[in-house]
Amino acid sequence: YQPQMEIESGRVVGLEALLRWTNPDLGEVPPERFIPVAEDCGLIVPIGAWVLEEACREAQSLRRDGVDLPIAVNLSALQFRRGGLVETVAGALERSGLPPRLLELELTESILLQDVENTLDMVRRLKALGVRLSIDDFGTGYSSLSYLKRFAVDRLKIDRSFVRALDTDPDNAAIVRAVIQLARSLRLGIVAEGVETEA
Repeated sequence: YQPQMEIESGRVVGLEALLRWTNPDLGEVPPERFIPVAEDCGLIVPIGAWVLEEACREAQSLRRDGVDLPIAVNLSALQFRRGGLVETVAGALERSGLPPRLLELELTESILLQDVENTLDMVRRLKALGVRLSIDDFGTGYSSLSYLKRFAVDRLKIDRSFVRALDTDPDNAAIVRAVIQLARSLRLGIVAEGVETEA
């Protein structure tokens, strides 16, 4: 679980569930190596369901210990297309007892642009559960501004590629400033991914 920090106070205000794989023969296998394989062979659907279940269970366990933090879970395009996603999310929430307001589902821009009408229906059904939705890796795909309004997302996540050289690349800094202003104007929350230094 990766903490999400509030920049002004330094407080942890949320968590993101991240899948990691340690293989006895291969050692640490990076997600960019195993996630595409899992997507290609369809295993991402049961893996994604397991991650969702575990994240909800863990967040509810933290609540019992007095720590009330929202948890974010990434969704793959295949999970979105295969059907049953709303039932999977509802089931994980019900079994864990986690209030829906504490679950944030992260969608990539590419998910939102495929089969727009069905995607819009799925987003409405997920929002009806009471969960929050965010757009992951914002700015790296086809950043259509119209879908920010149509899909009623709650938060944007600025991709780490813009954040990484923020203090040395004026173009990255300009993009990040523009995305922050856009999010504020639309009353959306915002997360900068990959912040690792004080600068």
